[in-house]
Amino acid sequence: MTKTVRTILFILMVLIFTVISPGIIMYSQGYRFDIKKMKFLETGGIYIKTLPGDTTVSIDDNYKNKTSGFSRDLLIQNLLPENHTVKIEETNYHSWEKILEVKQKKVVEAKYVILFPNDIPFASVDNDIKNFYPYPDNNRMLLLTISNELLSYDSEKKETQRILSKTQTPYNISDILFSPTGKRALIKTSTGLHYLLNTETSTISLIKSMSSKTKNVVFDSNNEGSFFYQSNNLIYRINADKQNTPKLFKKENVDAFTVNGNDVYSFEDGLLYRDNVLLNINETLSKEPIETKDKTYELVSMENEIFLIENKKTVYLFNKETKIFDKKIEAKTELKYTPFYERILFAADNELWLLLLKDTETPFFVKACSTIFISRFSQNIGDIKWLNGDYFIYTLDNKVNISEIDNRDRINSFELPQSEVSKIFFNGNTKKLFLLNKEELIVSENKILPQ
Repeated sequence: MTKTVRTILFILMVLIFTVISPGIIMYSQGYRFDIKKMKFLETGGIYIKTLPGDTTVSIDDNYKNKTSGFSRDLLIQNLLPENHTVKIEETNYHSWEKILEVKQKKVVEAKYVILFPNDIPFASVDNDIKNFYPYPDNNRMLLLTISNELLSYDSEKKETQRILSKTQTPYNISDILFSPTGKRALIKTSTGLHYLLNTETSTISLIKSMSSKTKNVVFDSNNEGSFFYQSNNLIYRINADKQNTPKLFKKENVDAFTVNGNDVYSFEDGLLYRDNVLLNINETLSKEPIETKDKTYELVSMENEIFLIENKKTVYLFNKETKIFDKKIEAKTELKYTPFYERILFAADNELWLLLLKDTETPFFVKACSTIFISRFSQNIGDIKWLNGDYFIYTLDNKVNISEIDNRDRINSFELPQSEVSKIFFNGNTKKLFLLNKEELIVSENKILPQ
């Protein structure tokens, strides 16, 4: 090889090194060349955590890795800052797919992904069931039969026993409310009669002081068999166990009230008041009255917050700082709602809205008391319940659906085969799902949430 050739080769290698070395250095520091933009960009990543583990994860239809059965998580790095299609799969499970935006030097999270089984088998609990009412402990429920018997079902023991016979059970039952311990139950009828049921002794008695004008009945958490109720814009307190005469608790123009522990909150002439039962303290909480003419109201205490529901359509949240009611969500027909640990899901006709009561970082980056639109459907939403803080179950035209709240891109949801479901209940203790399908109460044979 001549000197000239060696010189040319040396110069060529220097040029190649000069061109390639910056790219190698940038690659090692997390940069990638974007052909579309024709320049180097800092990369980002996607962090994934799934239930169950051992799922297959693909990015933009390219296999990346599997989540671990031990930690169930996976970090995928060095992704160009753009939208990426993430797909998570497991045999015999519904897949999860979503488009996530990756930004430079950022890691986007999808750490609450649950894959549900394709087949969820159900077993029959009892037939000829008209309605069911879960106890506060969630492990038992009262069953109202078509023939008007009242039964008690223990989901742990899988045993059913008669509480009241056909002749003992009141006719036209419209609702059953339990005391905090479940030892007492208030039975309401559509004719205005109210009964107190002792669930331990299976004895029932008529509460003579209550009538069709009685509303907003709330058990006193400090006294079994005692509760507050509203009648003719007055609040009464009674111990029905002792058959006491009702005592007038508040004689102002009460539009609605609710109880939270020792505090009785009342809505009077457009203002919110609080009465502490133990300390005998009364205070005015709101500073600006709401126009109440020709409107009906309901006060609800959820997650230690006070909500005002107007005409069953519009929900207001009491702002403790400004001391006014902030309008949050409005429906055309009737609102439905279900709370779960500082988050409340609202069904407004055919729309789903989420109200977060604390600052949240993922999958939403929002401040406390923010409302988030989840989804819209072609039919109105029927029953709705939480499965956990990230997944919920609901009915559309009596068909059962399970969905996530993560509204980035599209929500992942699927439909169960049962087609005539009028009521749903998820037992948070056993993780099993109860459905009233036609006139049969059925329960999932396995836990709905995978291990």
